[in-house]
Amino acid sequence: MKVCGACSGALFGRFFRAQEASVTGLYFEKPTPTEPATIELEYCKSCGFIRQMPDRTIHLNYERIVRGTAQQLPAYAADILSSLTRLGVKSDDFILEVGANDGTFLKELRAQGYRNLLGVEPSKQLADAARKSGFDILDAYFDRKLAADIRNAHGGARVVICRHTLEHVPDIVEFTKGIAAVLSADGVAVIEVPDADWLVINLFAHEVWDEHISYFRPRSLAALLGNCDLKPVRLERMRLRDTRNLVCWSVPASAAAAPCASDDEAGFEAVEGFQARWDAFAERLRSIVSASPAPVIAIGAAHPQLNFLNFAGLGAAVAALVDDDEAKAGRFAPLAKAVPIRSTAKILESVRQGTLLRTGFPYPAWEERIEAALGVYNVRSIKPYDILRLRP
Repeated sequence: MKVCGACSGALFGRFFRAQEASVTGLYFEKPTPTEPATIELEYCKSCGFIRQMPDRTIHLNYERIVRGTAQQLPAYAADILSSLTRLGVKSDDFILEVGANDGTFLKELRAQGYRNLLGVEPSKQLADAARKSGFDILDAYFDRKLAADIRNAHGGARVVICRHTLEHVPDIVEFTKGIAAVLSADGVAVIEVPDADWLVINLFAHEVWDEHISYFRPRSLAALLGNCDLKPVRLERMRLRDTRNLVCWSVPASAAAAPCASDDEAGFEAVEGFQARWDAFAERLRSIVSASPAPVIAIGAAHPQLNFLNFAGLGAAVAALVDDDEAKAGRFAPLAKAVPIRSTAKILESVRQGTLLRTGFPYPAWEERIEAALGVYNVRSIKPYDILRLRP
């Protein structure tokens, strides 16, 4: 058993085990057999860090990922940019973004007047998309060797931005030490990750997926940074639709600044009992769905919704999924069986009976519009997470 990457602890407990119908992001022109992927997570009994079990980690090739992030830029990105200004970051200071994706955040930096920008992005297609927008991009995986090469070529970075990348990385220590190594003595690193406390507290198992190897809460993120020559000086919990993220500002460990507080919200009892709570919830939800009128139409076909259905054991009960993404509508999604994905318009013009199942989805106004339109035909609507707030 490998030690905890965050705090070097050696004692772990089981957190969650579930099965996806396939690795994430697959949509097919016709029903296609897939190979299920089992996700097994454990937690560190010292710092509460959650991770895929080392001997069962699902490794994905990010060189082939083509998923852009332009639609996922949070409103609080403006706060990050204004904070850089308050810290005195100048327009010609060297800023490095690790995990630059298609250049979405680099564009925000450029619009703010920063011009000495470099991105690191392993996806060939996303790196090319960023280059077409005029950015200097290294299409490679980031580690200490690359950090040394960057520092030799550009000098120390005044700012390192790393948004929603650390949780995907197999070796978080090597990666984070690379950030510390490329940072200048007066530099600041801005690291953003999903807040696993939100997942634990709300029983949001749909936020577990094969691409996330690590699940950080404030204490474990601070432990990792502290063990990698960085000092967290500001840590914020930031909401994005139905999720919550951690945005952590760190400086070199040698800096005079005082470290910030890094307290978790969820205690170890909540972490230890997560699987049992989910299993009880899923069993109750299955009984409600099985007693509901057919067909069952579930909203959303992205990975949170598919995983919610897979993890709850509802894949075989769903007749269709609603999603307006052009890459999904008209195709089939892998659940316990291949399930057709239909646009909102097609669902509203064809469904006149059955049950609408609202899953883990961050667009309530869209869901409510579908629910209201089908409610005219007495189509029943189920909001799964509302069940948690009701007595059995």
